[in-house]
Amino acid sequence: MNSTIRICTGVLTGLCVVLCSFAPPVATAAEPFPPNRTLLSNQTQAVFEILDVPQLETRWGNSFAGALSEAPELKPFFDSQRETLRQRLSESGLAFNLTLNDIHAIASGEATLGWMQLRNTNAVCIMIDTRGRDAATAEVLQRIDAELKQHRGATMSELPYQGHTISTYVLKKKLGQIKVEQFSYVRIAGRLIAADQIDAVKGIVDRIAGTGELVKASDFAAVEAKIGEGDDQDIRWFVRPLGFARVLEARSGGLKKQQLDTIQLLQEQGFDAILSAGGHLRLDDGKFDVRHQTYIHAPPTTALPSKYKLAGRMLQFPNVDEQEPPAWVLPTVASYLDGNWKLEEAFWAAETLVNQAVGDEIFRRVVDGIKKDKDGPQIDLANDIVANFRDRLILLTDNVHPVSKHSERMLIGVRLQNEAVVKAAVDKAMKSDPNAKEFPYAHHNWIWQVTQPEASDDEIELEGFEDFEEFIDESEGKQTPPLLNQWAITVYDGYLMFSSHAQMLVDSIEHHRQAKDESLSAATDFIRIRAALLDQYGPDRAIWRVLRSESAFRAKYELLRRGELKESDSVLAAIVRRLFVQSNAETDEEELQVDASELPDFSILTKHLQPSGVTLKTEPAGWFVRGLMLKPDETPAPSVAAQR
Repeated sequence: MNSTIRICTGVLTGLCVVLCSFAPPVATAAEPFPPNRTLLSNQTQAVFEILDVPQLETRWGNSFAGALSEAPELKPFFDSQRETLRQRLSESGLAFNLTLNDIHAIASGEATLGWMQLRNTNAVCIMIDTRGRDAATAEVLQRIDAELKQHRGATMSELPYQGHTISTYVLKKKLGQIKVEQFSYVRIAGRLIAADQIDAVKGIVDRIAGTGELVKASDFAAVEAKIGEGDDQDIRWFVRPLGFARVLEARSGGLKKQQLDTIQLLQEQGFDAILSAGGHLRLDDGKFDVRHQTYIHAPPTTALPSKYKLAGRMLQFPNVDEQEPPAWVLPTVASYLDGNWKLEEAFWAAETLVNQAVGDEIFRRVVDGIKKDKDGPQIDLANDIVANFRDRLILLTDNVHPVSKHSERMLIGVRLQNEAVVKAAVDKAMKSDPNAKEFPYAHHNWIWQVTQPEASDDEIELEGFEDFEEFIDESEGKQTPPLLNQWAITVYDGYLMFSSHAQMLVDSIEHHRQAKDESLSAATDFIRIRAALLDQYGPDRAIWRVLRSESAFRAKYELLRRGELKESDSVLAAIVRRLFVQSNAETDEEELQVDASELPDFSILTKHLQPSGVTLKTEPAGWFVRGLMLKPDETPAPSVAAQR
């Protein structure tokens, strides 16, 4: 899993680095030829395309997002991190030392990265339009040749194929290495084609006239019909989620012994209905700093209202007209998500997923045990809590000051049908929990705070959950730490409210109780982004989210400056620790080091940070996700390109 995540993050961080390049852009290629995507076979599981590298660099330079990376106060920090980020990009699966500076130097038009599932293996390929940059391309390839031979012990061979010459490098195995690393490349009519499997290169050469099957595939065509042909866009992508996950899994070493095959589980539980997804992004379109959209193609697999089978029934997000934020929402929140989700049906749809994962019909037993076990809470989870869930869900984050590792807070609110019944059930459950205690607050004396005890390194106890014990990694010798060491719960104003911090519940209730005029809906940045989302995408949506960038990033930035970000007790930090820090400890890998001590005060960033928003709308055969980031009201975007 660690390698899989690094592959994805490598590609994304690599994009950031290439956008931060500071060399001046060069004119794009003049003569069009078949787009790179038309050279790809239907074995392709994911494609990432920069449609015009020089144009993207120019638009990045003219955007406020780009200006942030080039601000004089921040540029030294970004420059210091570029080499580290380039090393991370190399983990995307390309073993042939092609750096982002190289791509910047040789790309006169399109650059495309593709992941393929071949007959007996998989491959990562890259195709770059190099027309007009033959000398630079030759120089880059000569440097790669020297580096691979000198530092990687590579041997090179040449193969005539279809009137062209394919060069292949086989790298010397490292101590203990099983898989042989290699890469092949060919240059054809102003295009550099490279891959880590020669068969992938041969296949692209066979389709050099634009006869690839991917663009003819029905799932690809369905996505294209929704997102448009690609005029005036900067970045496009297409992915077959389960197929791509399988490629990434294989490239990260495959499943470990006795590891649950999550991909097969999702496929068999109805999530194979999600055939594909694709979208595009545009920078600096005159009206918005960033604008993007993604269509997720998932045609119904049943005639039922739920549309999908088994656990796939969890994917029910009915569209509703925009609703006002609840009155208890704090006006200081950093992010606000308002979603419509059939929560009760989603709960029961999870039954087959859990049972298959465990290999036993455990789901109903656990639900019944919670109700009947004399040593348990003895609450009717199904009828007293889940049956009272309405479809609306609110998710908030905020940051308290002064900034500390406890600053970031999260709150989830679920709309209820019968508040009294849910309150009684939760109250009964909390009174039976030795880790729960009432949090003192005079105006709502029913807030429960739960503090998790420290896990023992010597003993794992899962009383009542013995069926899950076979999935514990005994090599760990201890339980996986919880995402939250403390959390709190209450029922208020028709919502079941869960928070990472009991004080956030108190603050929300107090705000509502005092009926202050100040509200999230009256905040200037919230009004701006809300109006833009309504204007662009209309009021009919299943989910919408607003990110107030200045509020969202302030605490993280300050903690980064202090070197304390990893110690934050936020949910995000806990996930990062679980996915990266612990994984690195297991594999003896060096962590990504970031020295942020010389970063300037956060006030330097505020002029570059603008609110952003995203909406999800349910379609008959999938979902549309659209989003944008605003430009400042008062000033035009700075031209970083002009400053270079």
